[in-house]
Amino acid sequence: HYSAVGRINMPQLKQPVTLKDKCLQECVNLYCGTLARWISILRQAEASIRIGYCSTEISVLAECRQIERSLSEFPYFIIEMMSPQLTKKFADMITNYNYNSRYIQNVFLDRERRSRLCSAMFRSVLTPHVYEYNEEIVSSSFTQELLIQTLDSVPGLRTLHLRFRTSSIEGDPGGLAKMIYHLRHLQIFTYEYHCTDEVIEQLGLHCTHLKMVSLCLSFRVTNASAKHLLQLKKLEILNLCGTGIDKKHYAFLLSKLPQIKEIVFRKKDDYILDHVAEKNLNKISHVRGNVEDISKLARRCRNITNLDICLFTEDLSGLAALATLHTLRLARGDYAKCNLNAVLTDIGHRLTDLTLYLIKHINLQDIITLCPSLSSLTLSLCTLSSLDPDTQLDPQLPHFRNLSSLHIVNIRDHERSRDYIRHYVSLKTIRLDLVNIFTVEFMREVVRTGTLADLEDIAVYECEPHAMTVEALELLIKHCSHLKRIKYVETCRLIPRSFIEELKLRLLVQNFDLEII
Repeated sequence: HYSAVGRINMPQLKQPVTLKDKCLQECVNLYCGTLARWISILRQAEASIRIGYCSTEISVLAECRQIERSLSEFPYFIIEMMSPQLTKKFADMITNYNYNSRYIQNVFLDRERRSRLCSAMFRSVLTPHVYEYNEEIVSSSFTQELLIQTLDSVPGLRTLHLRFRTSSIEGDPGGLAKMIYHLRHLQIFTYEYHCTDEVIEQLGLHCTHLKMVSLCLSFRVTNASAKHLLQLKKLEILNLCGTGIDKKHYAFLLSKLPQIKEIVFRKKDDYILDHVAEKNLNKISHVRGNVEDISKLARRCRNITNLDICLFTEDLSGLAALATLHTLRLARGDYAKCNLNAVLTDIGHRLTDLTLYLIKHINLQDIITLCPSLSSLTLSLCTLSSLDPDTQLDPQLPHFRNLSSLHIVNIRDHERSRDYIRHYVSLKTIRLDLVNIFTVEFMREVVRTGTLADLEDIAVYECEPHAMTVEALELLIKHCSHLKRIKYVETCRLIPRSFIEELKLRLLVQNFDLEII
């Protein structure tokens, strides 16, 4: 039966790698090969006597300087293209080296000495053309310390995302405050849970180009930081939820920061609107958090485009006044009690992005008919109302033709969601978590009607009872000729693992442009 792999009408072949990309990849591989050699000889030296290790350490440090010089001779545009991949790979390899060496008992190799060496190896590939440290590169607390220790080598950094508690001097996590002054071009700074007043003081002094700062749940950021945040005149997004900055100081910042465009409400924060300058309220385009008085919000902030709120009200009809709203995310409520039908009747035609989380008794038929322009729809942990058995859903409806991204999480009535999903014509991305719909019967119906044919990314995380079989997977790949990725196939327990491995091998050998992840 597994030979059926050979009968699948596979997706298109991968496009040939361009000469530019091939040369860049060869350069990255060359430098990573050098790092792999350093790690190999260091591991050998760690088992030797002190003199042997010192000699190896000196040799590696000398080569680090050679790497720095060689990279400085590249044209800047080549370094810009290489840097994201090169820094990520070096960070991962050095982190792995440190992790595997942590239990080595050696009287001459202490933690500080290894840390200095790791920093030197990482610094060797850092240039002023490294622009972003995002969530992907900050994979562990060690990696974060590595990044902080070498911030002086990346003065062009625009984005810095930190998320771990690091070994710290009291009041200064991992020496971060001492390194901030190097980052004069920083525009996005995120350090949730562990940021401090000392770090914010340095941001206010040196990072005046900042547009977004998120300090969520950093309780050591106090009211003392307000005067330093006030120096960041270009700030548009400021998240202080869970910090020690009280409502009075937050309202003061919202009033005085001239470019601010987001309000994040904490519980019972509605009164803040009465303490923010009217000219600034007119600039607010993004609102999220615990909003209790929708009508008041709509009256005071008339230019909201993005609204992400928990529902503490039973009437959302006030949203009708928001003429510019296009992105709506609602959490925790009842579809009927919150009067969502009336809301969608008034503003549904303007929405392009709709997310509903823990909303009961959703009328999907309303969403389909009243939200024709949606490009993205997310339903997470919601319940659906029954579809009228006499209702005929037309795949030609604008909603079915315009939606490009669909994400559904753990909607219990799989049959009911299947009735809707099979009508989508232009979906590019679908993610189904704990929702089993890809049965053979479902795929045969989809093939017959020609829907879902434009899918490029599929993520199917199945649970008991499972749905997708070998035949259903074959039909999916054959029908969706634009497919690039299928994720979490291993959770589809009706598909033997041996078939999945055989399919992956065939895709690799024949260079098909499809990943099975």
